[in-house]
Amino acid sequence: RPASPRATWRRVRRASRMAVGGLLVGALAAPGPAAGASVTWVASATHKVRPGDPVGTSTAASLAAARNEFEAFQVVVVGPANGVSVSASDLQGPRTIGGVVLYREALIDLANASASDGATGRFPDALVPDVDDVVGEKRNAFPFDVPAGESRAVWVEVLVPPDAPAGTYQGSVTVHSAQGEVVVPVSLTVWDFALPSTASLKSTFGLSYGTLPAGHGVSGDEFSRLRARYSQLGLDHRISLSKFDDGNVDIGHFDTWFGPLMDGTASTRLPGARLTTLQYMGGPGALAAWVQHCKAKGWFERLFDYTCDEPPATCSWSDIPARRAVVKAADPSFRTLVTTMIDEADAQGVASSIDIMVPVINFLRAPADADPYAPFLAGSPLRELWLYQSCMSHGCGGSAEGWPSTMIDASAVRSRAMEWMSFQRGATGELYWETTFAYSHDAWANQWDFTGNGDGTLFYPGTPARIGGATHIPVASIRLKMIREGMEDYEYLKRVADLGDPGLATQLAAALFPNAQAADVSVDALMAARAQLAARIVELSGGTVVPPGDGGVPSGDGGLTPGAGDAGVAASDGSVPVGPSGPDGATTGRPDSQGGAGAASLMGGCQAAGTSSAMSLLFLVGLLPWSAGRARRVGR
Repeated sequence: RPASPRATWRRVRRASRMAVGGLLVGALAAPGPAAGASVTWVASATHKVRPGDPVGTSTAASLAAARNEFEAFQVVVVGPANGVSVSASDLQGPRTIGGVVLYREALIDLANASASDGATGRFPDALVPDVDDVVGEKRNAFPFDVPAGESRAVWVEVLVPPDAPAGTYQGSVTVHSAQGEVVVPVSLTVWDFALPSTASLKSTFGLSYGTLPAGHGVSGDEFSRLRARYSQLGLDHRISLSKFDDGNVDIGHFDTWFGPLMDGTASTRLPGARLTTLQYMGGPGALAAWVQHCKAKGWFERLFDYTCDEPPATCSWSDIPARRAVVKAADPSFRTLVTTMIDEADAQGVASSIDIMVPVINFLRAPADADPYAPFLAGSPLRELWLYQSCMSHGCGGSAEGWPSTMIDASAVRSRAMEWMSFQRGATGELYWETTFAYSHDAWANQWDFTGNGDGTLFYPGTPARIGGATHIPVASIRLKMIREGMEDYEYLKRVADLGDPGLATQLAAALFPNAQAADVSVDALMAARAQLAARIVELSGGTVVPPGDGGVPSGDGGLTPGAGDAGVAASDGSVPVGPSGPDGATTGRPDSQGGAGAASLMGGCQAAGTSSAMSLLFLVGLLPWSAGRARRVGR
């Protein structure tokens, strides 16, 4: 029987409040806790839950993801709670999805703020696994206690299998403690497309020899085995740790320990994932041998020489042509990489000696700042533009706000923003200088380096003494998870462009991140853009439209809240506005505060972009936001 107009309106209003994107949590109103009782609530992955944060109201989780994509959320326990452990069921739907991985979020106490928009005190960062996803050993994530009045979070992560049918899957997460059990319902919508196991955006993230022994105390073959585990976990976060600095540059040694990472046969969770780059480490005398070997193996196009870093700091400008000549003598197609800007390279007359030019993101503040690189890129098919972050993101000891950042005390979304900016600027790769620098001291207690918390460190040393088990492994940080989210966002943008709608991908990215110092955007707006990209992929590829699972609207914990008024309503060109959080244009709130207005309406934008009735259906069932709201900047 047709629904009454009033019932239809109620349904549309509920749909307008439903979750979009990776995780948006269902706001089932929770009764106020009894005095002294523990409370469990749910937060999005892009939200750093600190011990003193306000208690959220969401008690259910609703995820949406492509096939072969990771998605996560957080279950937060508010004390007092004793002997806390967490378990997860399989997700049941068109098939069974298992392998949900659980992590306890360890806290690190920061004595200094990384920047003027940073903070001191305790932050979550290291993710101690229950059963690790590197070698599969049981670790000491559980049980743990939560003091009265404080919060502790558990990271819950699922990898959608590459062959999972599109549809809705249901399961649960159960929190066990001396105070009782709490069951958190989980709904997963699998979209009808898959992400590649190997990242489309190339990367080279550093991992130097000197830091690892200090963190793990291993040597010989065990050290090489450990080094391979780091790259294995890197690939499962869609980054390439391509500097194989383990003290042995012999080609045979490389093949034995690291060849599977190049071939896509390592024990990664992403099937067939392989390194996108390989930094040459063999020294001048072995160049020709490495070229020959890499060509025979099919690796040569990924091989590059890190010719100079930030000249003239580490080499003089005049060194670059001479170094290039040595590399090109081994093979004219052997690529050289230099971290510099085009104006400096041109001024010093060395641009023609560089194949991969890597400027710092701060000097490509707006997408148009990449235009001067067009003549450079057109000069040779070997040439590429990559981007990198430096301490400029947190001021290098001065004052900086809003840039993409991997600092512990920066908002989570800022660690996810870099890849959106790479897409906007036409960059094909990303460089990060180091990932374990803090191992030279106790990374679990102190990551203050180069006036930033976590500058050069994205992992923690997972020693048996620290995390249990018998095997040394790398432990991922929340910041590394956010980089993976950004890499997956890049895949959405690229897929829409490749399928024939680059305009929509560009509009959405530009609306979210109009310049590189606007990285601290609303998570709601980001998720709305991501959902719009997903819907467009499904439409352009002729896939099946899947209505999302039921969910509501949490307030203050990373979900969508229906907005009042017309501030931030989407423009008719399909963009997602990112407006200020207050009438004076100032940003307000604590790090990752997601309360207040939700994502703006995208209905008019989709219609203007030429989408079909399939997109309109997605609005009606709630996969994309329907009601107008205001997209908030998130500040300190």
